[in-house]
Amino acid sequence: MDRFILPQGAAAALMPEASYHIPGLFLYSHLVYQCLDMVEAKCGWRIPVKYLYGSPQVLWNGGRVLFKDHGPTIEIVERELRGAVDRGITPLLTFSATSMTEEWLKDRRCNEIMEVLNAVKGGVIVVDPMLQAYIEKHYPDVSIHMSVILSTFAKKEERTVDFYRALSERGDQYVLHPDDNFDLDLLSRVPKENATLLINERCGFGCPQRAEHFRSTTDDMPKVLAGDYAHLSRFLDRCPYTPDRKQGEMKERNETLSVAETVNLYNMGFRTFKLQGRTDIPYVFFFDFLRFALEPEAAFPGVYPIFAYSILDYEKEKRKRRMENA
Repeated sequence: MDRFILPQGAAAALMPEASYHIPGLFLYSHLVYQCLDMVEAKCGWRIPVKYLYGSPQVLWNGGRVLFKDHGPTIEIVERELRGAVDRGITPLLTFSATSMTEEWLKDRRCNEIMEVLNAVKGGVIVVDPMLQAYIEKHYPDVSIHMSVILSTFAKKEERTVDFYRALSERGDQYVLHPDDNFDLDLLSRVPKENATLLINERCGFGCPQRAEHFRSTTDDMPKVLAGDYAHLSRFLDRCPYTPDRKQGEMKERNETLSVAETVNLYNMGFRTFKLQGRTDIPYVFFFDFLRFALEPEAAFPGVYPIFAYSILDYEKEKRKRRMENA
C-alpha cells in the first residue's frame, strides 16, 4: 500500500535545499499559508518559503498597482507583517520605485510602515540609491534586497560578472536578469551565496519593453493615490506578453523555466528561487509555485488539483466582498 502514499519529507521536494521568494503579501498571504499547511499535512514537508513580498498602495511601491486598493490601516499592515514573521518568513516590501525625490522620502505613510517593518526585522526590495541610503540610516534592522529592476535597466553587454558582483555587495540579496538564466557561462561565475533567480518570468527573451513596464509603475503610483485614473500610462494595453492570454497564438515560449532547467541551475549551486506574480491570477501562480517546489511525479499532481478548490473558495469570497462594497 506504500505506493498510494505521497512522497514524505524531503522526498516530496523538487530541490530539497532550495528556498523560495514569492509574492502574496497584502494580496493573498492567507492563501499562501493555506497552501503551505496543506503540503505539510499531505507530504510531511513544509516548503521553505524564505521571503514573502508585496506592498500596500503607497508612494514608494514599485510593484503591483491595485487600482481599487485604498490602503490598509497601520494596524492591518502590522498584522500582515507579523503574520509572516510568526511563520518564520521574512516579509519584504516592494519599495522599488525607480526614481525618488527628497520630498518623497518624507512621505508619512511610507515612514509609518517602515517603523513597523523595522520592528519586525523585515526587508525591502529597492532600486533607487537615495531610498536605500535613507532606509539604511533610519531603519537599520531592515534587510536590503536589490530589485531585478536594476539588472533590467542594464544592457546585455553591461551585465557582466563584475556587474553582478557589485549588486551582490550592495545588498543582502540580488536578482539576476531573467535573460541571464540561459547564459550558463555567466551563471557559473557570478556570486551564488546571495543570488536569487527569477524562474517564471512571463516576458519573451530580450523583451525591449521590460524597463518601460517597471518605470510605468513608478509613474502611475502618485496618480493612483490621487485618484487620477484618466492619466495612467496603461502600459499593459501595449504590452505584447501580459496578461498571459495574449500569448495564446504565439509559437515563441516566454522565459518561464522548465522544471529540468530549474533543477540544472540548482545543481550549479543556486539555492534561492523567486516567482513573480504581479499579473498572474492565483491559479497560475500556485501552479508555478507548487511545480517548482514539489517532486513532479506524485507530490505535485497529488496536491495542486486539491488546492485549486481553496483558490476557488478565495475567488468566490473576493467576488462576494466586491459586490457588497459596490
